[in-house]
Amino acid sequence: MSGYTDRERELLNGWPTVTGEDLTRMNDLFPHYLFFRKNGDLMGLGGVKLYASCCGHEEYRPYLTRTETPEHRDLLDHLKHKELWTCPWCGRTVTVINLAKAGKRKSLRRVELTVLLHVQGEALYADALALRKDYADETDLTAHPIAWCSSGYRFVRGEVMQVDHQWDDKHPYITYERDKLGRKKQVSEPFKDGPIYWYHYEPYSILNREILQEHPLFRYCGYFDLWQYRPMGSRGYAARFHDFISYLTAYTIYPRQVEMLAKVGYWEPLDDLIYSRKKNAAAMCWEEPDPRKSFRLNKRELSLLMGMQPPLQTLAVRNYVGRHWGEAWSLPFCMDFCNLWGCRQDPMEVLRFLNRYRLDPDRFLRYLGGEFDRDHIETVCYADLFEIYRDYLNGAYQLGYCLEHSRVLWPPELFTAHDLTMEQLAQRQEVSQAQNRRARRLKYEFELDGWKIVFPATAAAIKREGKMLCHCVGGYADRHMRGVTTILFLRRSSAPGTPYVTIEMDGNQIRQVHGYHNDTLPGSLKPREVHKAFLDTWLRWLSAGSKRNKDGTPKLPKRTEKKKQEVGAA
Repeated sequence: MSGYTDRERELLNGWPTVTGEDLTRMNDLFPHYLFFRKNGDLMGLGGVKLYASCCGHEEYRPYLTRTETPEHRDLLDHLKHKELWTCPWCGRTVTVINLAKAGKRKSLRRVELTVLLHVQGEALYADALALRKDYADETDLTAHPIAWCSSGYRFVRGEVMQVDHQWDDKHPYITYERDKLGRKKQVSEPFKDGPIYWYHYEPYSILNREILQEHPLFRYCGYFDLWQYRPMGSRGYAARFHDFISYLTAYTIYPRQVEMLAKVGYWEPLDDLIYSRKKNAAAMCWEEPDPRKSFRLNKRELSLLMGMQPPLQTLAVRNYVGRHWGEAWSLPFCMDFCNLWGCRQDPMEVLRFLNRYRLDPDRFLRYLGGEFDRDHIETVCYADLFEIYRDYLNGAYQLGYCLEHSRVLWPPELFTAHDLTMEQLAQRQEVSQAQNRRARRLKYEFELDGWKIVFPATAAAIKREGKMLCHCVGGYADRHMRGVTTILFLRRSSAPGTPYVTIEMDGNQIRQVHGYHNDTLPGSLKPREVHKAFLDTWLRWLSAGSKRNKDGTPKLPKRTEKKKQEVGAA
């Protein structure tokens, strides 16, 4: 056990072991069978060999009429292949299997996943076991299932310890969750299945669940009597679970908070914490055990919250308004504010926008209400009005309007002001983009030795290039026009209108060069190799600053030859 602390070695050596009662319960997870094989001898007598997988009983019963009992005769009469019967020794329901017809019994193999609970002192232990039963050999017919431990968990107030055996049985990997839960899950569910980029957790059964009712801490966790009865829950009918370990982890770190939320049925914060580790810090503080301090509410408001159970976004809105504007919005008003925008707009995005421009929320709502009541925009919702107002104000800021003026912040005709602002902004952006395209054209265009680099001025030219050369450059047209990337054409000086090679640039570096059909046809040559001398000269000219002569022709930089230094013998 190298690499472990003394405390970890002590815990691993003192880990609870599986008892005989545990083996019986694990065996009951599997379908029970009563195997039999008939034997005969030369005298015409014989018997039947019986194997019970439920209780492990094995017995040979001869065919002797004088020793037969009614129970024995009843059993022999029902020894029919795949018939349901009752085990004569333990009373469990079994399926009769004739070994002469079952062959190698591959269809009877089965794997069960379970979590076995134990208590040792104040700690609750949970062992995630993968159980397997194989009836291939005669000894396997009555044997207990073979168990492999996937992970072990130790729960004690304020700390969860996971011992992961999936990668190395002899040196398991130990992780902890202590004091508070972070975004990254240090303790996860067992039985991970799938590759690392896409995996899921298999559901499992739970054994010795009555231990939770006797434990002084976990008797109040409410997993089986509260959590299972939430909306869309199993309501007590589930035999397998997929979130038991995650729920216990959250309860171990935040016992009072989880118990309170489960008892009042406020499931949203629990769902977010257990499944995605989202703690909703804008609405509550999980580290605060007092619910009034956690939700930042007084006693009356807390009672109203537990009765209404609004989305946590309502609390986030209330806290944000109180922090930035010093106003105390009531919970019903916050809920109405969230519902005002429907599903198309995030209320927090609205508040962040108002805070950015230092706008008063009450004045903003009155202004939108006035615009909403106009006769000519009755069909426009509040989310549409906010988007129009946001576009207008952002455009006014870019155009340099005085945002301290009331008529600029709250225009009497929002739609008219929006259209005028967007028109002016589009004109300015068009001028800016035209200047940018001209600067890029002067930077990249080049001609030498019968070849030339052409800068496309329109998106249609790039799309035409892609169609003529049968490659995907047409998809880059919009980004080229916006200046995100740069597309260039390599053409013959004698035929500048005929597509030949396409180049994508990243600053002064070539990102990719392709000719017809991306140079994938048999016998196609790579343009980068064919035109290496021309492209290298052009790149040197770019690196030197794209200098030009007075007549506009490129001014080629002079290549400096390195003089070889002769090293004389000492």
